[in-house]
Amino acid sequence: MREILVGTALGRFAMAVRNSIELAWKAYHSPESIGTLVNDQIATFLVTRLCLPGKGFVDVGAHIGSIISEVAYRDASIKLYAIEPVPEKLNRLQRRFPNIQCHACAVGESNGEIAFFINIKRPGYSSLRRSARDAEIVEITVPLRTLDSLISASDIDVIKIDVEGAELAVLRGGNEVIARSRPLVMFESGAPVDDGLGYTKEAMWHWWHDRNFDLFFPNRVAHDAPGLTLDGFVDAHSYPRLTTNYFAIPKERRIEIRDRARNVLKIKAA
Repeated sequence: MREILVGTALGRFAMAVRNSIELAWKAYHSPESIGTLVNDQIATFLVTRLCLPGKGFVDVGAHIGSIISEVAYRDASIKLYAIEPVPEKLNRLQRRFPNIQCHACAVGESNGEIAFFINIKRPGYSSLRRSARDAEIVEITVPLRTLDSLISASDIDVIKIDVEGAELAVLRGGNEVIARSRPLVMFESGAPVDDGLGYTKEAMWHWWHDRNFDLFFPNRVAHDAPGLTLDGFVDAHSYPRLTTNYFAIPKERRIEIRDRARNVLKIKAA
């Protein structure tokens, strides 16, 4: 049903209703974790509205297309790139949105092939890792490509990355794209787990720091708070987590993106 509704007016209404219900449920049943949900909702709201007109938006881990379809709805001039390793999902997305440039592959540090594990009950959690907790897993082999080999454009303004723990691999294979375009990047970074992928929160923070980016909680993008320190970034992953999604902003674009976020959120400067 969600796949049918993606990109439709009814789908956007249903998502707004679901968000409100989730907030109410969290407030009553798990108030200590409501901050995570609020930040994740702000993250989705911002990332779908911050790309500059006529520029490129890259969705790594497009899933059923809920993010990229919202970007297309907000501004038809934006050039869209969807990357998704599950062929059926990408085929449906391309049929619905023929103007999107689609790539059927996983993204990592090299080119080749790799095992990908589809979670039957929770397809949004499909990934390069096999979870011992999930019994209903289907293993497939998919192409593995670097972001640099897929994206040659020099006008990428926003990148969204949600690949269930392999976000740092995507970045390491996207050095040239990041250096060339200096985009705003929203990436997922969940609770630390022993997933066999070997990517640490410390390594993620240092990757951005070495390239002159600052990391922010979604609710601070529109404000004057400084970027997260290494200790702050690592601590934010402890329960109750403060967010699942983070924004990486080039230092030289901090004021520009802050002001764009203020405009999107209708926040007046103090």
